[in-house]
Amino acid sequence: MSIVRRLYEPHTHPLARVVHGLPTSWDQCIAAVKFPTSIDATAWSPCGNFIAVVWGRSKATIEILDGPTLRRSVTLEFPMGELRLTRWLIFSPDTHLLTWLGGTPTEFVSWDVRTGALFSNISTERPKHTVDRLSATYSPCGTMFGVLFLGDLTSSISTYNVLNGTHISSHSIDGSALDEIWTHGECLRFATTKSNSVTTWEVGFTSTHAPTAVESLPIPGDSHHTGHLSLHPTLSRVAFTSGRTVKVWDALGSKFLLESEHDEWPIRTSFSLDGRFLACGTRGSEFYLWKETPTGYIPLRKLISNAWTSKPLFSPSGESIIAFGDSVLKLWRTTDPTSPLSTVSTQVSQKSEKNFIVVFSPDETLVAVTRMEDKTIMVLDLRSCFSRLIIDTGLKIYGVGVTGSTIVVVGDGQIVSWTIPAGPNPLNLRVNVTDSVRTTPFNHPPFPTSAPRPITSVSPDLRHAAITEHGHTGSHLHLYDVYTGDCLASVPMGLETSPWFTPDGRKVWCVTDGGEAESWGITEDRESGITNLKHLESTIHPPHGFPWGPSHGYSVLGGRWVLNSNGKRLLWLPPYWQLDGWDRMWDGRFLALLDRELSEPVILELEV
Repeated sequence: MSIVRRLYEPHTHPLARVVHGLPTSWDQCIAAVKFPTSIDATAWSPCGNFIAVVWGRSKATIEILDGPTLRRSVTLEFPMGELRLTRWLIFSPDTHLLTWLGGTPTEFVSWDVRTGALFSNISTERPKHTVDRLSATYSPCGTMFGVLFLGDLTSSISTYNVLNGTHISSHSIDGSALDEIWTHGECLRFATTKSNSVTTWEVGFTSTHAPTAVESLPIPGDSHHTGHLSLHPTLSRVAFTSGRTVKVWDALGSKFLLESEHDEWPIRTSFSLDGRFLACGTRGSEFYLWKETPTGYIPLRKLISNAWTSKPLFSPSGESIIAFGDSVLKLWRTTDPTSPLSTVSTQVSQKSEKNFIVVFSPDETLVAVTRMEDKTIMVLDLRSCFSRLIIDTGLKIYGVGVTGSTIVVVGDGQIVSWTIPAGPNPLNLRVNVTDSVRTTPFNHPPFPTSAPRPITSVSPDLRHAAITEHGHTGSHLHLYDVYTGDCLASVPMGLETSPWFTPDGRKVWCVTDGGEAESWGITEDRESGITNLKHLESTIHPPHGFPWGPSHGYSVLGGRWVLNSNGKRLLWLPPYWQLDGWDRMWDGRFLALLDRELSEPVILELEV
């Protein structure tokens, strides 16, 4: 309803059409950044303008990102030392200092964020009988911080002076402590659970006296079965997981504000600072977001984090939220309206750890979609968006080839072909192996099913199948005849990767993520009838990118903008799809976006 839309809508026309995919595949993440290795900890600054991220194992690196955009601004250098185990990050109240907590023995390193210079380095022995789980908070004046050391049997709390790098005091904790610590006035507080209650404790930053209990909240009897529990002390609310259910208990009103059951196991819950929002990570590739209403918490949206997610972390204002999975950090707005892209989905697949196999026909009329080692494959009509054929192959699929009239599936020890019916067909017409037109077993050497994940590519003309075998004796590339099952040639290869035929079917490429490439030409001696693989001169990348550049001149600028042959911007890719070009595959004017943790690939047709 914006002024810009009303002004320009009469002059626009669709630049992309969704052929296949789910609305949830087009995530509403507004920014994302990928790091070379896994992320270990993140922290918002109190002002909400900065996000600190620590990544790396043998040599940890800390980067300060711009909160609204995730653009990198400052990199902090660790002092020289041995292997560090990252655990926790925390900003001082004025955002001038950033403190990292971790290491063995315990090490607390602080930097001046304004200059990037090292401010202090505190080294101390880790309390006995505690595990490597920490939580920390700064004093209001920013000169001291408290650390909660969490253990399976016992926990403890210690305070330190960040100005002179000294230890102030330590206290042991009775009961099971929650992994949260916060500042309250001039003191720090933490909570423990015992029986059917949550008790809040308080201790001064410089106090030598034991913590004192200040409040005890009753909680439901099933909360002690939870895998994780979060407390909002100001509102006297407790969020916890019980099996596959997420619950929020209002201790003052003695009622549940949320009871939500999910397919994926919930593992981490967190409240926004003001309690307006609740987030919960799962063991799947998503986390859930709820919003407070007068009647309780209602679902706001489901967000995709693309890995076993960390605990979602709200900004101080609650208007933004970040989560990381492995090496990718993603940012969402909690206040943005939900407006998923309208898509057409003909078949919903289950999430899987296996890669998609997506193959377009040379005439750009059909596309075959399946997953590696699945037994069912769908042939989708690119014009109508309807499935032309669904095949229950009865064997694990390793490779596929498709033309306008034929589909070839390479599976366990055999090559099976089906005829694709011409003309309009019923939606989701199903066939099986008894409806095939030809089944050809692999001759010597047999199909290498004993090797881990033999990967196959079928030539566009359906004549040849290239199979890479990665075993104990090294990596090999085999070339088979699709019609006879004969192995025509076998050569050793130096790369453990997938094979790809060139569009003319005369070359086979193998390319790694790092850009290393090997290629072979297919040569045929007409007199002897012998076919060979001739190793070609190495290059950095095959022509026009990987797997193959679009034949109509489309490209992606800076990983973000899809351009046509004239350089016109047609489509802005959402942040997740900006991260890795290997998850994008072209065929003419069609763009396939692939991620194995989503239930389906997204297939777009440009300039329709």
